[in-house]
Amino acid sequence: MEPSTPAAIDPPANVLLVHPRHEEPATCEDLCHDSGGTAHLTVTFADEEPDRPDAETVDGTLGLLTVGNVPTGDDAESVPNFTEPIVTDTVTDPTDLSEIGVSISRFCKYWAEDGEDITVCVDSLDALLRHASPEDVFQFAHVLTNRLSSVDSYAHCHFDPTRHEDRVVSTFGTIFDDVVADADGTDDSNGEATDEDVASLLAEWEGEPTELESGSDPVTEATDEEIAQTLGK
Repeated sequence: MEPSTPAAIDPPANVLLVHPRHEEPATCEDLCHDSGGTAHLTVTFADEEPDRPDAETVDGTLGLLTVGNVPTGDDAESVPNFTEPIVTDTVTDPTDLSEIGVSISRFCKYWAEDGEDITVCVDSLDALLRHASPEDVFQFAHVLTNRLSSVDSYAHCHFDPTRHEDRVVSTFGTIFDDVVADADGTDDSNGEATDEDVASLLAEWEGEPTELESGSDPVTEATDEEIAQTLGK
């Protein structure tokens, strides 16, 4: 897939944002497409909780999902309070792809039922690839993008192309509606793999279509239980 630009993308869409990890690209903010009154979810992988902004400074609703060995309080097992302007959740095991998927799906479910416009930033697929096989992360991303599409979200996932073979980057790109290459020397990193390379890797990684890819109800088609089952929990 040829790289695109944020201005050329018509939301809702799922976008793969490719860039080296040494700095945060300004493109990330552009892809959040925040026009106010939006429910925005940020998924980060860290060993400490992200800074929590003052609720009075948040325009709309903010979700913070932290994945990693983050110290949590006594209420760590409770369901997030989606009536608050800032909603937090934690998945302590970064290898538990099903629990990560369930948490993201839970945000989608509550916000979609409230009629919210949803934006999502997943930072990053590289972190998942440090804890799980490319096949498992590919399946996770495939299920996740279907779920995000079902609620018409504008979502993007960060991905460092310098850490992986060209065919791996290109194959992950097939899952997404668009690929955006940050202007920091990554523009040609997504185009060197041949169609045969991608087709070969897809044949290895892709399974049969899952339940999450069909159904008439776009909000409830991917339940937490279905996601957990699909991702092998």
